[in-house]
Amino acid sequence: MAFVADSTLGLPPEEALAQGIHLVPQQVVLEGRSLRDYLDISQEDVLHHLVQGKRLSTSQVAPNDLYAAYEGLLCRHDRVLSVHVSGRLSGTLSTAESVARAFGQRVLVLDSWSLNGGLHLVLDEARRLLKRGVAWERLLEAVAPYRTQVRGLVLPRTLTYLHRSGRIGGLQRFVGNLLHLLPILEVKGGLVQAGPRVRGFKEGLSKMAELFRTQFPRGAWVHLAHAGNLEAAHALKQLLEEEILSVRQAGAAVSVHTGPGTVALFAGPKVE
Repeated sequence: MAFVADSTLGLPPEEALAQGIHLVPQQVVLEGRSLRDYLDISQEDVLHHLVQGKRLSTSQVAPNDLYAAYEGLLCRHDRVLSVHVSGRLSGTLSTAESVARAFGQRVLVLDSWSLNGGLHLVLDEARRLLKRGVAWERLLEAVAPYRTQVRGLVLPRTLTYLHRSGRIGGLQRFVGNLLHLLPILEVKGGLVQAGPRVRGFKEGLSKMAELFRTQFPRGAWVHLAHAGNLEAAHALKQLLEEEILSVRQAGAAVSVHTGPGTVALFAGPKVE
C-alpha cells in the first residue's frame, strides 16, 4: 500500500518519502504565476517574497499531478491512501476525490480535517488502523473519532499578513498593532477559528502551552511548525514540556495567510 499527502504536510518531498509518504504539490501563486510548492518554489523563497511585499496566494493541487501520482504508484502497489488538507480549507480534497474515481476502489481519499502536523497525525492513525487489520472499506469510518480530537494552534508574529490576505480589516489591524494584540487561531473540525487574543508574541507562546495542557491534560503527540522562526518553535517546545515528534516548516498554506514568524502547534491523543 502507498500513502499520498499534499504539500501542506510541511515536509520537503525527500523527508516525506523517507517516512513512506509521497507528496503532491499545492500551487503557490506568485503575482499571477502558478508554481509547484517545494518543486518550483522553496519555503525560503515564499518567506522572502512575503517580506518583500509581493502578492502570493495558494491554490489546490493540480488534477494532473494527482493522476500521475496515483497511476505511477498503482503500478507498484495494490492500493493508495491519499490524505489531504481539510476540504473546508482547500479544494484539493474534492479534486482528489474526483481523480480517484478513475481508479475505482484502489484509491481511497481521506479528509484530515487539518493540515501540516495535524494532517500527519491523521495519516499515522490511518496507518495504525490498517496494521491492526481494519478493513479498507471501513477505514474512513474508523479514523473519524481520532480526527475529531486533533487540534491546531497558530500564532502569527504580526497582523500584517492576516490583513493582506483579507482575514481581518484595516481597523482591526490598526487597533491590534496599537495594543500589541495578536490572535491565536484554532484549527479544529476542519476549520480555522479565532481563539483568544494575547498581548504580544511571548505571551502568545505561553498561552498556546496553556491551551494545550487544557485540551490534552494527559499529554499528546505533538508536531510543531514555524515560518522562518525556529527560535520561537524551540521556545514553545520548552514551554510544553512534552515529547515533540517533529519541528517542521509551516509551509506555504500557513505562511501566505499568517506571515513570516508564525509558530504553530498540532496535537492529537496518544494511541497505544
